[in-house]
Amino acid sequence: MMICEDIHKALEDLPLWREPSRELPENGLYFFYEAGEFNSHDERPRIVRVGNHPRSRNTLQRRLRTHYSGSKNASVFRKFLGGAIMRRRDPSHPCLKPAPGKGHWERQDEKTCPSCKPIEKDVSALLRSGFSFRCIEIVDMDLRNTMEKKLIATLSNCPTCGPSDDWLGKFAYSEKVVKSGLWNSNHVWEDLVLTKSELHRCLQGDRERL
Repeated sequence: MMICEDIHKALEDLPLWREPSRELPENGLYFFYEAGEFNSHDERPRIVRVGNHPRSRNTLQRRLRTHYSGSKNASVFRKFLGGAIMRRRDPSHPCLKPAPGKGHWERQDEKTCPSCKPIEKDVSALLRSGFSFRCIEIVDMDLRNTMEKKLIATLSNCPTCGPSDDWLGKFAYSEKVVKSGLWNSNHVWEDLVLTKSELHRCLQGDRERL
């Protein structure tokens, strides 16, 4: 069994959320699923993003709220989604010029203009209608950060899992997003391997550092 398959199966028994909640853990990792995307192992929903709150404690809930209702500058995920929405609708959209990743929507800290400001609402609506997520609690920050890197690397290196033909991410500006099938760019295709024992310890809430 591939470790990618192990990851997907290990998360299946965890609660599936459609939006942030105060019942979620305060520290941990989150795993997004997207409507229409399925893994190649058992044709169940495919993980499309792994996320974290890498530099702070007790902010997992806040991080998820930022994805669902924050500005595009508060979340790389929102920038990816918004840029892909615009590019699918109109590849020559002025807010994406002069080049992929260079327009004011897709550049960090650049402000939105009247033409692209409505995309903020579209991103929030898409997350609520087309995405869901699961979380695992990991209190130790070093462990959490290590696990995030290894999970992204492992999922992106799976030789059989990939995006559907109609996946929105194929309109993202990042080649890593387009080709990996993940709404991640950091740690994609890195030479890191998550072991079954590490996955087990993580799911059991083991605080021991890897």
